[in-house]
Amino acid sequence: MKQSPLFSNIQTGEAVYDDVDRATYKGITVKTVILLLISVLIAAVIAFALPTILTNNSTTFYVTLVVSSIVGFIAVIVGRTSERKAKYASVIYAICEGLFLGSLSAIVEAYVPGVVATAVFSTIVLFAVMLTLFATGVIRVGSRFRSICFGLTLGALAIILMVSLFSLFIDYQTYFGIMIGVEVFLVFYGVITLSLNFAEANAVVSMGASKDAEWSVALGLLVSILYIYIEIVRLLALIAARSDN
Repeated sequence: MKQSPLFSNIQTGEAVYDDVDRATYKGITVKTVILLLISVLIAAVIAFALPTILTNNSTTFYVTLVVSSIVGFIAVIVGRTSERKAKYASVIYAICEGLFLGSLSAIVEAYVPGVVATAVFSTIVLFAVMLTLFATGVIRVGSRFRSICFGLTLGALAIILMVSLFSLFIDYQTYFGIMIGVEVFLVFYGVITLSLNFAEANAVVSMGASKDAEWSVALGLLVSILYIYIEIVRLLALIAARSDN
């Protein structure tokens, strides 16, 4: 049976891994929670200390933020292509993303109080809804669904590029209106891609992959969850900014 490219890095081996060494849903869940906690704790520390950091040494902080973004991007690539390195790459990404999340959340919260709590609640609800739809079979991830997701990815990139170009020629209010629409689309895109993460988790467990694969799947889930949170924060910030003008 031909294996989908999405799961091409999954190392199966029914004759190699026993029940203890095989990936499980529990293992994926635990690792996802661990990575989330790392990101949240780092973000909380950064958000709390951000005013002091910016006052004392803002240049170093901004450099650190840029470097951590690059390192985090590389960590995702490594963690999603190498099961053996996924554990370390996942933790590195969680730490790097925590730095960014803490900074973004603190800055937006200062201008739009309550946005962080709303974004967190919204992310949890959207995740729960998508998990329920996938688990009950309402959403089925087949080749057509993956093609749609790929099309949405290309669409998201095209929209971002067009808005960046058009922003030079449109007025302030129109730009905000367009950006709000773009953010709604990007949130929708992030929510839809959760289904691919759930399908990957299902494949990893069903195919008898090694425990190392749990970290790779958990990393994929972390990326999607944090992406949705960030886009919701940006959407709420745009709505608030437009309402003030």
